[in-house]
Formats: sequence, C-alpha cells, structure tokens
Amino acid sequence: MPTATIVTSVYLSKAEALDVLSQSLDAPWITDDPSDVTLALAEGVRISIEVPKFGEDLPLTLDCHHDQGDVLERVIAQVMNTLEESLGWQLHRIG
Repeated sequence: MPTATIVTSVYLSKAEALDVLSQSLDAPWITDDPSDVTLALAEGVRISIEVPKFGEDLPLTLDCHHDQGDVLERVIAQVMNTLEESLGWQLHRIG
C-alpha cells in the first residue's frame, strides 16, 4: 500500500495530535484497533501518527496510506495545504 510521510514543525503527543488533526481536517477517528487509532480522510485515505520511541524528541510525523497512489497524492496535497493555512505548521514530505 502506498504511503506518504509528512513531518511537521510541531511537537505534540499522539492524543493531542489526534484532537487537533481531527478538528482541523474534519477527520473522524478510526478505532478498529484501540491501540492504534487512525484518522479517516477523503477518498479512503488514512492517517496514522508515528510515536517517538525510547524518549526521542522528534516532531509530529504523519503516515498517510491509500491503495491508489494518485488518490493519495491528491489528498495529501489538500491535507498539507489545510495544515499550513489553518494551523501555520511548516511541513516536509518524505516519500
């Protein structure tokens, strides 16, 4: 499944990030696996939040997944635009 990673300029916990992203992207939580809550975006794209391990101090990282690369590209562009404009975050895309 194609994945694109967005690295943000902010440092938030997963709980804080889920709340902020859900509101700003109008994205409902997907709680099929309560230990790995994700967000549902347009056209079936999902966002999972990478949690730093071993006490690392890393910025918030979002992994975006969809089985069609063209759909993923389109939705990721919208997500990045929304987060930059509405929250003032600086974003860097990997992959």
